Amino acid sequence: MEKRILGQFFTKKDFWLKGHIKDFIINSGCRVAYDPFAGNGDILETAKQIGFSKTVGLDIEPQKNQLKNDSLLRIPSYKDAIIITNPPYLTNYSARRKKIYNKVERYFSSSIYDDLYLIALDRMLAAQEYVVAIVPETFINNSFLHKPRLVSITVIEDNCFNDTENPVCVVCFDGDYKEDKLIKIYKNSKYINTLNYFENLRLKPKSLIQIKFNDVNGVIALRAIDATDPNNMIRFMKKDDLDYKLTNIKHSSRLITVINSHKLDNRLIDKIIDQSNKILDDYRNKTRDILLSPFKGNMKNGIRRRRLDYESARAILEEAYSKVGGMR
Repeated sequence: MEKRILGQFFTKKDFWLKGHIKDFIINSGCRVAYDPFAGNGDILETAKQIGFSKTVGLDIEPQKNQLKNDSLLRIPSYKDAIIITNPPYLTNYSARRKKIYNKVERYFSSSIYDDLYLIALDRMLAAQEYVVAIVPETFINNSFLHKPRLVSITVIEDNCFNDTENPVCVVCFDGDYKEDKLIKIYKNSKYINTLNYFENLRLKPKSLIQIKFNDVNGVIALRAIDATDPNNMIRFMKKDDLDYKLTNIKHSSRLITVINSHKLDNRLIDKIIDQSNKILDDYRNKTRDILLSPFKGNMKNGIRRRRLDYESARAILEEAYSKVGGMR
């Protein structure tokens, strides 16, 4: 329970080990598989199956054949080793909300990052040239100083854990700094494009229109999250078509909202909603959902549920207003 509170989840399944990731590990030429957050040792067992005869495991609470080390503070370097690991996930905000910040304050106070897994990545890349890590999929949308060292990011839609449905990706790093156009993005086993391709598709609002979210006086509603039913995905709609109590919408709501704009021409509301959904569908198709925030659990068709952040929703509405002339 203590480890779960601190964001330490154990990989019981090797769904994360796609063919191209295995090739990266083998082609690194390293002879030692090294896990600074070894936990139950599951990843090192997988490394042995790949062909590593020598493994090194560290943990703050070491088990048999592991060495004691607090790898969120410092990770020692090992010759001819590749790190293969699943670091802990816990944000500064979550630690405070769970009232356990005192247990992790020493890590955040000595780092510029606000999540333990980013601190872990920073320590790992300082220690070793080659790193393979299973991290939250939100990494794709995060700022990280060493992103240019990436070789690939792989979104894993299968659940790798027994004790959480945290959406994850696998990041592979080497020692070379490179341009985004050389960093590959995969979805499961399939290569889909480069990081540069997706960065160029990011929606960016221009703030040309006053748009207010979580305002029940508005006329446009947004269900900003996919349901488990693939027929009930993210959608813009009329407020009256929203199957949700408006009294449940608070200023902090992020999944279901009503949107207001004083410059919206109500006579064109249907066209604006229709255009917004067309833009959304086109965006999802072009980006393969990579830029939408992942949400715990998959839809019934096995595809990961997604959430549309309000900044992207604002950009979609602005473009829709512009295309149909929906401003007074």
